This record gives sequence, structure tokens and C-alpha cells, in this order.
Amino acid sequence: MNRFIASGFAPIFGLALMVSGLVPGAAMAADIALVIGNHDYKYAPDAESAEIDAREVAAALEDGGYDVTLGIDMTRREMRDKLSRFAGKIGTADRVVIFFSGHALRSNGASYLAPIDQRNNSLVRVLLDGIPLDLLLRLAQSRSGRAVVFLDAAQFDGFSPNANAEPGLATIEPREGVLILSAAAPGRAIRRRAGRGSRFARDVVRETLAPGARTMDSVRNLAAPVWSTGAVRSKLRLVTRRGARIGTETGTGVTRDDPAAIEAALALNRSQRRDIQENLSMLGHDPRGIDGAFGPGSRTAIRLWQRANNMTESGYLTAEQVALLQQQSREAASVPTSRDDDYWARTGALDTGDGYRAYLERYSDGLHATEARNALKRMARARTDIAARRELEDWRFAETNDQPRDYRDYLTRYPAGIWRPEADARLAELDGTSNPAPVADPAADPVAEEASLALTRNDRLSVEQRLNHLGFSPGTRDGFFDSNSRRAIEDYQRNRGFQPTGYVDHPTIARLLDETAGVKQGIIIDGATVLRNLLGGG
Repeated sequence: MNRFIASGFAPIFGLALMVSGLVPGAAMAADIALVIGNHDYKYAPDAESAEIDAREVAAALEDGGYDVTLGIDMTRREMRDKLSRFAGKIGTADRVVIFFSGHALRSNGASYLAPIDQRNNSLVRVLLDGIPLDLLLRLAQSRSGRAVVFLDAAQFDGFSPNANAEPGLATIEPREGVLILSAAAPGRAIRRRAGRGSRFARDVVRETLAPGARTMDSVRNLAAPVWSTGAVRSKLRLVTRRGARIGTETGTGVTRDDPAAIEAALALNRSQRRDIQENLSMLGHDPRGIDGAFGPGSRTAIRLWQRANNMTESGYLTAEQVALLQQQSREAASVPTSRDDDYWARTGALDTGDGYRAYLERYSDGLHATEARNALKRMARARTDIAARRELEDWRFAETNDQPRDYRDYLTRYPAGIWRPEADARLAELDGTSNPAPVADPAADPVAEEASLALTRNDRLSVEQRLNHLGFSPGTRDGFFDSNSRRAIEDYQRNRGFQPTGYVDHPTIARLLDETAGVKQGIIIDGATVLRNLLGGG
């Protein structure tokens, strides 16, 4: 099989010249990447998330200064053309990244990456239509010690197995100087979700493509089912800094525009970036999380908004664009609420899990959002809705770990999620404790006001216990402010004549402590940083 690949495919791609870097007139770049996302297959189920993942990884690499050869939904001819272009650049490249997301086939111990017109109805079609993984690994090995190959070709629903080939990857032997990471071990499969990026791609971007991250160290942060083999230089960093865009080759040319510095000069703080993300979401461009951090999801949403407004699709904002975005969101918010109610009548009012989710995806902060989320929580706990139950498990995982990354993962996976308010609030608390962002007027932002108190978990538990003692039931008293806790805080504030925000502030906590000052039985007293913060350390 290997002899057939070497003799049968090398002439097609010109490997003898390309791998050795001797192609005349070849384009060279310091750091290069090949990113392919094949989603829309003709003879197999769609490879869910493949296009989303490829675009996110390409954007991260581009921001890291890579010359990216990007291919989406490539036919056999188009994939070969992309590979030829990429191979022509590899001769003097410094760092090399290859990312493939789509279907694969394995036959006689060899793996073939499938173009969208791949067939597996005969051995000839398998071998001639597919792109041998061995080819990509040989290209990567030409930059030994500085090459990483990412593979996401392990979807459960792939090509039907037959005597010619089976879906997925065959055994992958390590290559000297090449790190290979797969979304699952060869021969294993995972589920992808339609319309959402995969966890594998997110981890690739957040861990291995994080600025300054040592590649081999970042691999240790990738949890199962991610599988890896091989290694690169111990000090290799794939990305040293962000904002050094070189451009992405899409087949129509290479763009070389760097507006990152213009946006950086705006000095947007976290609160302002959250506002921008909320405005984008309101206008129908999902940033995949409202966390104040402009990741690939936010950059994609900005590009889509810019496209809708006939602007250059840079993914970065100018001062004028920020102002326009704010104006458009204000105008959208002023539309009569009958649209909200009408959509609720057609979705959430039907009392189905799908209906509630459809409503939240369009009106995540709408008139009926709390009602929809409470209904989904009941379904999740009663195990009457599989999707809600799965989300509950993911939320409990984030709560248990209680780390910013886990809450951001939850928000990325569920942008209009059932526990989004709680995730937003807890993320604000954690960020406020470890890396507070400047806020022009904290009093005008109840989330920022609560975050500024730097409450510990014992403090929050004490608040819940005191509310319960006064008859305002916060639900489970566990030191986490969930929707029941928020509702109890809001009811208490309304009853005592405060602004009913559902978030604790100085007046609320001072009144609560005063009313329960003589109550000690069953209430956490020590470690109350709340008391010290408010009463000057007394």
C-alpha cells in the first residue's frame, strides 16, 4: 500500500520536488498553514461543525501571523489544487500547521481524507478520490520539529462500511519531528453537533494556538478523547503573539489587511467588549459567548456584521463602527415587543423543549426568557428532555470546576443556554477577583457592582442562608447564585424598596447583614469578606 502511494500519487502532486522545496518560483512564508473543512458531503452524511471549526482555526492562525491556505467543502480536484499550492510554500517555512476536519476512510491499514465528492463504492474510488494522510504527514515531516497536524475525522455518522473501506482513521504511526493530534484515537468515533463548533477545535485554538503557549505543554491540557502521537521541539510555540495577520488564501487571492492596531487603540475594556457582543447577538450575529473576550466566535460575528453593512470584512472594529453597532442595537431594541410575544406563541408557548430553545436562540434576554429557562431546568432535572439533560451535565461540570475557562466553554457551547445568566454572573465574579476590568460607572452595571464585592463562596452561602432565614427562598443553598438565588435576591430588594436587579450590591448586603445580625445558628459567619468590604474591615 505504501509503495502504491509513493509511486501512484507522488507524480500527481509533484512530491519529489515539493517536499524537498525545489519548486521553481514557489511562494515562501515564515509560518504557513493548510486548513480544510469539508462539511457538505454528496455521498455521506454531513460532517457537522467541519466548516465552523476550519474557519475558527484559520482565523486564529491568521491572527497569529500565519499565511493560511483555507479550503471549505473541497472536491477531489480542489483539494489536490490546495495541496499543491501549500506544498509549494513549504520549502523554507519556519512553522507548519495542518488542520483537517471532515470524513476519512481507512483501507488496508492506510487512511484517506475524504473530499466532498468522495465515493466508497469501489476500491478504485477509495484510493483515487481520497487524499492519503501519508501525503500530509510527509509534507509536515519536511519541517521536522516544527510541524503539527490536527485531524478531526472521527464522526459517528460517516461513510457506510463495506469490503473496500471503513469510516475513520487507521492506525497512525508517529513521524519524527511531527506532532499529530486527533479528535479521537484511530478507530474511535465521537459525536458532532449541527451548527456548533467542536470542543476539539476550541481546544486547538485556546490551548495550542494561545499566544506564547509551548506546544508540547499545551497538549497535556487537552482532555480525552483527544489522542496524540509524535512530538515537536520542546520550546516550540506555534503562536508567539496575536494581531500579526498575514492573510488567508481562499482561491481568489490573499488579503493583507491589519486593522487590529486600530481596534487596539480604542482600548476597549471588558465591559465595553461585552456590550459589543450583546449588540452583535441582538442583531443576529452570534459571538458564541458574552464574556468580554474577543475570540474567534466574536471575530466571525464582527465579520458577518461588517458584510451585512457593506464594510471591509476585517473582523476588527473602528470607533465609527462601534458607534454604528450601538445605534443599530438601540433601534432593534425599540421595535415593538409584539414580535417577541408572537414568536413566543409559536415556540415556547407550545411547552416543548425544542420550542423553548428556539425562543431563547432568538430572544435570549426576551420577555419570556426566564420562563423558558425555568421550564427547561424542570425538564432537565426530570429527565424528560435529552438535550436539556445533557446541558445540565455540562453546567454541573462547569460549576464543580468553578474556573473561568469552564464557564466560557459552557457559554461557547450554549450561547443562549439555560444557565447563561448564572454563567455570566459567575464569570464576572471570577474575572472581578483575578483580573478586574475598568468600568466607567460600576453602579450602573449590577453585574459589575456585585463582582466588585469579590464574594467568596462562603460569602454567597451566607447570603443564601440569610435570605432563607428571612423567608426569601433561594433554593438549594450551596454558595452558587443560580436562578433561584437571583429570584430571591430580587424579591428581597423589591420588598425592601431597593432596585430589584437580582444582584447584590452595597445597600442590599448591608441591609441583609443588619436584619440578620443576631442570627448565628446554621449561618456561615467567618470568612465574611462582605462584612469587611462594606464596614471598613470591622
